[in-house]
Amino acid sequence: MENNNKVLIVEDDVFLGGLLLERFKKEGINVELTTSAESALENILRNPPELVLLDVLLPKMNGIDMMKKLQETNILPTLPILILSNFSQKDKMKEGLDLGAREYLIKANIDLDEIVKKVKAILAVV
Repeated sequence: MENNNKVLIVEDDVFLGGLLLERFKKEGINVELTTSAESALENILRNPPELVLLDVLLPKMNGIDMMKKLQETNILPTLPILILSNFSQKDKMKEGLDLGAREYLIKANIDLDEIVKKVKAILAVV
């Protein structure tokens, strides 16, 4: 049973993106995958999702810069963002959280079940 909550995954790793996409679909979550911050911005501005799962290290524009661009809109304050990245420098983590990310998750330290649980918890209150 699919619900109306749309989750946008912004992940340039095709393998991980595919895993996340299939897992969320299996959980009945309406999900879309994009591999660049530019296409994610277009998608968000056109049809805002209920949640964004965002990688930091992306080609051309990184996830932090994408959040900065979203800050110029009225969407960012109401858009839950979970950063999911292997980029674990403390200053980037702090910057992402300061920009409004709900959490900064390190890929190497979290499994798919935990990611799904966190997304479902946020969607339950959206």
